[in-house]
Amino acid sequence: MRGWGYLRAARYLVLPLGLAAAPQTYQVRGLVLEVRPAAREIVVSHREIPGFMDAMVMPFRVRDPRELRGLTPGLLIDFQLEVDRRGSRVRSIRVVRDAPAADADDLPDLSPPPERVAPGETMPDFALTDHRGERFRLAEAGGKVIVLTFLYTRCPLPDVCPRLAAHFAHLQRRLAAHLPENLALLSITLDPVHDTPEVLARYAKIWNVRAPGWRLLTGSEAEIARVARRCGVVFWAEEGQVAHTAETCVIGRDGRLAACIGGTRFTARQLADLVERQLRK
Repeated sequence: MRGWGYLRAARYLVLPLGLAAAPQTYQVRGLVLEVRPAAREIVVSHREIPGFMDAMVMPFRVRDPRELRGLTPGLLIDFQLEVDRRGSRVRSIRVVRDAPAADADDLPDLSPPPERVAPGETMPDFALTDHRGERFRLAEAGGKVIVLTFLYTRCPLPDVCPRLAAHFAHLQRRLAAHLPENLALLSITLDPVHDTPEVLARYAKIWNVRAPGWRLLTGSEAEIARVARRCGVVFWAEEGQVAHTAETCVIGRDGRLAACIGGTRFTARQLADLVERQLRK
C-alpha cells in the first residue's frame, strides 16, 4: 500500500501534450514527512492543490537543494510548485510559524526553552498519572511510537486545545490497528491544579478516549513544566486561563524525538501521515 499513493498521484504529474511551455505555478502548503538531500527531494503531506491535485503524500524535487537546509520532519511549509513539460520542481520554501498576538509586547519570552530536546535526541523519562488514576512512565513505553501534545480542559479557544484533541481522536480512529501495542497517544494537561484525573476522565468521555492507547495525563506542576520545556512548550497563567504555545511531538520506537509540529495549523490527516511513516520504520 505504501507505493499505491504515489502511483495514484502520478496521474497528476503526467502532463497533457498541449501544456504550454511556460510553467504553471501552484501555491502549496504541506507538512514535511521526510527530507532526502541526496535525491534533492522532500516528502510532503500536502493539502489539496485546487485545479491540480488532491490532498495526499508526495515526494517533490526541489529546484535548489540549498532550500532543504534546516528542514526537518514536522515542519509546516509553504512553497511554489512549478509544472511544465519537463516535470515539476519546488521553490520558495517558507516555514509557516504562528504569528504572535497583536499585543506581543505583553507576552513573555516565547523563544524555545534551553531544555528543549532536538530531533534525533532521546526524550528523557517522565512519570505522570492518567485519567484513570494509573501511573504512566515514558520509559515503559519503549518500542512504541509515541505522539504527545499539550492541552487543558478549560481552554476556551476552539482552534487550539479542542483542535488538538480532535486531531488525536482522528489518530485513534485511523490508526486503531496499532493501538496500544505499537502506538501510544499522550495528551498532557497544562493546568494540573484543575485537571485532576477525575476532571480528565470526564473530558475523556467527550472525545471517546480509549485507554490505554490514548491517555490524558496530569501530575505535579513541576513535572508538567519539565516535560513541557523539553518539548519546547511555553505556558503561563493569564486572567484565570492558561496561555501557551503548541507543540505536537512524535517519538520514535528508539525513544528519540523524530519530529515536533509547532502550532495548530496542520490537519489531522497530515499528522496521521507523519505518524504512519514512523510506524513503518
